[in-house]
Amino acid sequence: MKNLKYLVIGAMLFGFTAPTFAQDDHKAVIDQLTKVIKSKAADADSQVKDLFKPYKKEADVMVAIGRAYLDVKDTVNATRYAEMAIKRDKNYGNAYVLRGDIEVAKDNGGEASAWYENATYFDPKNPEGYRRYAVVNSKTSPSASVAKLEELRKQVPDYPVDIISAEIYDKAGNIDKAIEYYEKVDKAKMDEYQLANFSLEYFLKGEFEKSLAVSQYGNSKFPKNPALNRLSFFNLTNLKRYDEALTAADALFNKSTDTKITESDYLYYGYAHLGKKNYDEAIAMFQKSIDNNTNNESDRNDALKNIAEAYKEKGDFDNATATYQKYLDGLKAKTALDLNTLAQMYMEQADAEKDEAKKKDYFMKADAIYAEMADKMPSAAEFATYQRAHIGFSLDPETKEGVAKPHYEKLIELLNAKQQKEEKDNARLVEAYRYLGYYYLLKDDKNNSNIYWNKILEIDPNNETAKQALGKK
Repeated sequence: MKNLKYLVIGAMLFGFTAPTFAQDDHKAVIDQLTKVIKSKAADADSQVKDLFKPYKKEADVMVAIGRAYLDVKDTVNATRYAEMAIKRDKNYGNAYVLRGDIEVAKDNGGEASAWYENATYFDPKNPEGYRRYAVVNSKTSPSASVAKLEELRKQVPDYPVDIISAEIYDKAGNIDKAIEYYEKVDKAKMDEYQLANFSLEYFLKGEFEKSLAVSQYGNSKFPKNPALNRLSFFNLTNLKRYDEALTAADALFNKSTDTKITESDYLYYGYAHLGKKNYDEAIAMFQKSIDNNTNNESDRNDALKNIAEAYKEKGDFDNATATYQKYLDGLKAKTALDLNTLAQMYMEQADAEKDEAKKKDYFMKADAIYAEMADKMPSAAEFATYQRAHIGFSLDPETKEGVAKPHYEKLIELLNAKQQKEEKDNARLVEAYRYLGYYYLLKDDKNNSNIYWNKILEIDPNNETAKQALGKK
C-alpha cells in the first residue's frame, strides 16, 4: 500500500494568531484611518494628516497607519510611520514587527529577521517579535526558530509555543521533532488542521495505531472533516481492520464537508474491499483510481497490480494474467519479483486446468518468463533455473522425456560455481542429483546413474534413496 503526503495543512506566515496592535482607546480613529488609506482616495494623504494630528505622540496609531499602508503595498509610507513609531517609543515592539513585515513584503528575509530580533530585545514580553522571527526563519533554520520560541516561553509561559514549534518542524519536514512538540500539546486545544497534521506525521512514519488514535479523536470532535476521515480510513486499512475501514470510507466519501475525492482514496477503497474479499467491488474501485489518475504512474501501476490480484483470488486467471501483463508493461524497470508473480499465476492456472493442452500452454508461458529472468537478470538465474526444472518435471512427471534434465544440469553448474554453499544450496544439489540419477537409471545407463547417487552421498552420507540405488542397503 502507499504512504503519501498529499494532505498539506498548515498556517502561512501570519496565520498562527491575529496580532493586536491598537490600544482599545484608539480603536475608533485607527479604524477610520485604515478605511481612508485603503480607499485610495485622491485626498487620502491629507485626510490621514488631519486625523493623525491629535495622535502624533501615540506609537500604536503610527504603527496602525503604517500597517494600513503596507496592506495597500505602499512600503514607502509604511516605513515612514514605522520609523516614526520607533523614534517615539524605542521599546514599542510592534513598530519593529511592522518594519520586519515590510522587509518580508520586499522579500528581504535577512533584514526582516533582524527587525524581529530587535522587537524581542526592546519589547521582550511581546510575543509577536518571537513568533515572526520563528516563522521567517522556519525554512532555513527551524531549530533556531524553535529556540527563539523557547525564549518567548520564558517571558510568556502560557503562550502556545509547542503547537507553533510543531508546525514549524512539520513544514520543515522534520517529522520526529514535529511529533515531539505535538505530543506536548493538549489535543483538546488543537484545531482541526493541527490534529490532521499530527495524525499525518505518525502516518508517514508508518505508526498507524498512533496515527489512528489522533485521527479518531479528531473524528469525535470534527466528524465532517475530510482530512481526519481520510486518515482514519487509511490507517484502518493499513491495520487490516477492513470492516471499520469501509465504515470510515463511507464517512469520507458521503459524510464529509467539501470532500475532494482523489485517485488515492479510490485506491485505498480498493485495498479495503480486497482485504474483505469483496473482489468485484475491489476491482471497481481500483479501476476508478485509474480513471481518476492524471499523472501518478506509481498509483496507476499499483491499481493494475491489485486488479490482477483480485482476479486471481476469485479464480479468473485469464483476466488476472492479462491485467498483470499490463502492469508489467507500465513499469520502467521490472524486478525478478515482478516476473515471478506472473509466472506463478500461470503455474496456478496450469494446476487448476483439466485440459492437458491448455495446462501445457500455461506451464510453457511460465517457463518462458523464467527463461527471460535467467537471461536478463543474472542475480536471479539460479532461482529461475530451479523453477524451470520444476516446470519441466510438471510437464514430464514420469521423467520419460527428461524435460527437466537441462535445467537441473544448469542448476548444478550454477551451484557448484559458488565458493561457499548454504544448506539451501546443498538441498537443491541433492534434488538435482536425484533427478539425474533416476533419469539415467530409467535409461539403463548405470555408470552415469551411479555418478549422481554417489554425489548425493558426498553431501548426505546417510541418504537412504542413494544407498538403495547403489545397492548399499
